[in-house]
Amino acid sequence: MRASAEPSYPQEPRRRNQRQSSKRQRPQDPLPKSETGQHLAHLFPNGWKWIYASAPDSQASPQWETIHQFPLTPIEMEQLHQDAESLVGIRPGSQTRWLVIDIDHGSDYHPITNENWLPRIRHALEGVGIARILTCQSSYSGGLHLYLPIPQPVSSFWFSICVKLHLEAIGIKLYGGQCELYPNPKKYVPKGKGYSLFAGIRLPMQPNSGFYPLDSDLNPLPWTLAQWLEAFEQAASLQDFTLLQHSIIHAQEAYQLRRHYHPKSISSWQSHIDQEKGQGWTGPGQSNAKFKALACEARVFKGMDSAEQIAEYIEQTASQMPGFNEYSNHIKDLRQRSRDVAHWAMKFYWPNGSAPQRETHYHSRETAPADFGYHQSKRDAARHRINQAVEQLQSSSGLPKGICDRAEAIILIGHVSKQTLYRNKSLWHPNHFKLQAPPEIPQPQPQQDITQPQSKNRDGGVSQLLKFLWIGTLTQLLIYVGFVLLTQQLAATALALKGQRADQAALEVTTLPKEGGPGGDLSNEPSVSNIQNWQQLRLSLPERFQRKLQQSARESSEPKVIQLPLEFRTSDGPENFPVLKQKEGVLHSDSLLSRHHVSDSCLDPHLGRTLSLLSDDEVFRQWFDLAMQFQIVSDSEWHEGEYWVETFEGWRPYAEIAATFTFGTLNTMKDSASKSSQFD
Repeated sequence: MRASAEPSYPQEPRRRNQRQSSKRQRPQDPLPKSETGQHLAHLFPNGWKWIYASAPDSQASPQWETIHQFPLTPIEMEQLHQDAESLVGIRPGSQTRWLVIDIDHGSDYHPITNENWLPRIRHALEGVGIARILTCQSSYSGGLHLYLPIPQPVSSFWFSICVKLHLEAIGIKLYGGQCELYPNPKKYVPKGKGYSLFAGIRLPMQPNSGFYPLDSDLNPLPWTLAQWLEAFEQAASLQDFTLLQHSIIHAQEAYQLRRHYHPKSISSWQSHIDQEKGQGWTGPGQSNAKFKALACEARVFKGMDSAEQIAEYIEQTASQMPGFNEYSNHIKDLRQRSRDVAHWAMKFYWPNGSAPQRETHYHSRETAPADFGYHQSKRDAARHRINQAVEQLQSSSGLPKGICDRAEAIILIGHVSKQTLYRNKSLWHPNHFKLQAPPEIPQPQPQQDITQPQSKNRDGGVSQLLKFLWIGTLTQLLIYVGFVLLTQQLAATALALKGQRADQAALEVTTLPKEGGPGGDLSNEPSVSNIQNWQQLRLSLPERFQRKLQQSARESSEPKVIQLPLEFRTSDGPENFPVLKQKEGVLHSDSLLSRHHVSDSCLDPHLGRTLSLLSDDEVFRQWFDLAMQFQIVSDSEWHEGEYWVETFEGWRPYAEIAATFTFGTLNTMKDSASKSSQFD
C-alpha cells in the first residue's frame, strides 16, 4: 500500500521567535527573481526605519532621511539598489551576519594618515576569531568600510560590544568623525520605556555611490554585486566561529563589570576636558562631544547654576577653540545648540563639592536615600538672590515698571534663569508683588475715639466660642423651664379631665364672707359647691383665661390663610435617605395628640385648629423648624415608615422627642427667649 503523501508540518515556534523572524525576514514579502537580489535580501533583512537619499555629486554629501511610513520590501530594495539616482540603507536587526568598521577619510586611523593602524586592526580582530576582512571604499569621500562576515547570525549588540572592547584595547577611540561600528553599541533603554534603534548604514555595491572593493594594497577591484557576495561567503566560511562565540561570551562578562565601574577621578576628568579644549576640532562630527565637555566643565567645575550661564560659556569657548570654523556644522546655530546642551547639563550634573542627586548607582548593595534637601536649598538660594536684586533695585530707585525690563534687570543682578524667575512671581512681578512703602509714624489717637475693635473672625475664635457658650446656656435654661411648665400642665390636665378630686381642684364661690371675728355667725360663712359641668368650670377660671377662650372662639369662626413652610432640605450624599415625600391623608389634632402623647392643655387652641388643617409632613416641618431654632435637633430622615431626628444623643424617633418637646413647650420657650432678648 502506498504511503500517504500528506506533508508533516513542523511545530509552531514560540511567539517571541515569530516576532524576531518577522523582523529579520517577512515571509509574506516576495523575494526578487534574481539570485543576487535574494542573497542581498538575506544578508540585509531588516527593512524597518530604512534610510534613503538621492545620489549626490562626487563632491557633495548625501542628505539622508529616515522612512517611517512603511518597511523596505526585498523587491523594492533591489530596485533602489540598482537605481543610479538613489541611495538606500538599512538598520541592522537583532541578529546579524556582518559587522562594519567605518573609518573616515580624515581620521587618525586612516591609512593615508597613519598606515600602521590598519594592520593593527587586522591583528586585533584575529584574536576575536575574524581571520578574513573585506576592505571597501565607502563613498567618494575616500573613507573605508571594513566588512567582517561570519557564517551564522549572532546578536548584533554583543557582536558590536565584542569588537568595540578589542579595538579600545589597542588604543582606538570610537566616536563620530574617527571610527564607528555598524551595528553600533546602541543606548540601553529599560524595559517598558520604549526601544532604541541601531544606526543606519548604506548598502554595499550601489552604482554611482563611490563604493568599491579594495585589494590588500587598497587598489579598486572591478567586481560586480554577485562577485562581492561570493567573496563575502568565502570570507565568512574561513572565520573561526567557535572562537568568536567564546569571545562574545567573555565580552558580555567584561562589559557588565566595566559598565558599573568608574575608575576615573575628578582630577582625571578635568584633565580630559582640558585636553579636549586644547585639541579642539580635528574633523567633522565632533561638535556634540565638544559641547558636552564644555557643559560639564561649566556645571561641575565652575559651579554655574543656570542654563543661561552655561550656554553663554559654551558659545564663547567653542567659538575660540581650534578647528571650530573648519569642521563644525553648528556655526550658524551655535547659540541654540549651546542652550540645548546647557539644559541637558542642568538635569544630569551638579557642581563639584555639593550634595549629589544620587549618592550611589543603581546596582549598589547599600543604597542611600536621596537628598531631597539639596533641591530645596537651591530653590531657597534662588529666591534669596531674587529678593536681594529687588531690594537693590528698589533702594537705588532703579526698579523698572515694565515686566520684561524688570525681569531682565533682576536676571542680570541676581544671576537666575528666566524660568526660575517666573516661578517666583510673587517676589518681583508687578501683578503679584507690592512695593513696600516706608513705615509710617503712628499718630496718638484721642481717648474718645479709642474703642474696642470689632472682631473680624467670623469663622472661629473667641467671639464664636462665646456665642456658642451663650446659646448653650440659654438652651439649657429654656429646656429646664419647658420641663417645669410641661409637668404642671400635664398634672392640671389629668386632674381636670379624669375628674379625680375635681371638687377640690376647682370651687365655685356663691357668697362672700361677712366681716366679723371668730364669734360670728357660721351661717354667714361662704358656701362651697362642686362644679357640675364644663360651663361652670369655664366660669370658675380667672378673668384673663376667660378672655383668651373668647378670643380663640372668635378666631376659630373666621377663615385663616396658612402659609406653609418651604420644602425641607435633604443632603445629596448617597449615604443619606431619599427626599421626604408627601403622604396622603390629614392628621387631625386629636389623633396627633394621641399618637405623640401630647395633652390638649399643652396646645394653644388656635394652634390646634391650625394643625388640624395640615398634613403629617407639614406638622412635622413646623415642629422641626421650632426645634431647630433651639438646637434640639440638627437633622431629620424618613426611615422605616416614620420620621427620625438627630439630637445630641443620636438619632431618635420623632414621636419620642415630640412627646417631650411639644408645640406648646416650644412656643413657651420661644416667648421666653424673646422676652429675655427684650430685657437685654
